[in-house]
Amino acid sequence: MKIKEIIKQPEGRRLELKEHLPFGSNLAKTVIAFSNDAGGEIYLGVKDEPREYVGENVGEN
Repeated sequence: MKIKEIIKQPEGRRLELKEHLPFGSNLAKTVIAFSNDAGGEIYLGVKDEPREYVGENVGEN
């Protein structure tokens, strides 16, 4: 499935969409929840309203 098709799907037990990389416990909680269940996918760089792929700037900060 291509990214444009994936981001049209609703978030749920196996799909998490984030505009920015969450730091700290928020990311850890999502990863742990996915690993304790049936797995899942986290996509970064996806704007919520309107739902579109905007990318993620990953720097050396």
